[in-house]
Amino acid sequence: MSGQNKYIYGIIEEPQPKEFEFLGVGDARVYTINHQKLAAIVSDTEFQEVDPTRKNVHAHTVVQNELLKSYTLLPMSFGIVAHSKEAVQGLLEKNYDSLITELKRLSGTIEVELKAFWDEKAIMKQLQNENQGLAQLKAKLQAASSPIEARILMTQAGELVEEVVLDWQARYAKKAFDHLKEFSVDACVNKPVGIKNILNASFLIDRAKEEKFRQQVYKLDSEYQGKVNFKYVAPLPPYNFVKVGLQGAQ
Repeated sequence: MSGQNKYIYGIIEEPQPKEFEFLGVGDARVYTINHQKLAAIVSDTEFQEVDPTRKNVHAHTVVQNELLKSYTLLPMSFGIVAHSKEAVQGLLEKNYDSLITELKRLSGTIEVELKAFWDEKAIMKQLQNENQGLAQLKAKLQAASSPIEARILMTQAGELVEEVVLDWQARYAKKAFDHLKEFSVDACVNKPVGIKNILNASFLIDRAKEEKFRQQVYKLDSEYQGKVNFKYVAPLPPYNFVKVGLQGAQ
């Protein structure tokens, strides 16, 4: 329906109209709206805004993951809705040259996400082995005469832990990032997630070289075993590496 709202998942290079077997947000059929060599991947929705429920976000992710199997994808963030087919075609037309250029630049690549978390037992072990101040603080805590004194001592203990964490960020996280960057097309460091996260990084890599990249992560995991735990997620749409700003997205 031309006048119905269109939920947009991303943009690919595809000159022929297509409908896909997988379903999108609201269990709606997923299909293309085409303009010359470009296609926006959409599904119909009655809503002007789509709530970020777990089911909706999952559907959005599933569609993008399915598209990644066959296409280079310029992903849209969750919740982009255009008011009509014509609005989507206008979006493709207005940004045509920059979208084609970006798709060529990202052709054959995927994004990989790597998070590194410090191990609590390893941190405490290092503190106990290398820092006599922690043992002294523990003794003072046991003998603390008031809640105020105990809170002050706990703060001091937290500062000791923070010193070790900062040291591990430089010693392990930076080393891991610099090493893996050599095996990627591009890389960036993202905001940490939680107090144990010392590295949250994204890498743009050649799809054909993912196994080689993964082996390097395994190598680091073996080297840092017992101190740092890695979480590896791939393949992902290149959210962190798309360098084109769309005009007229609504």
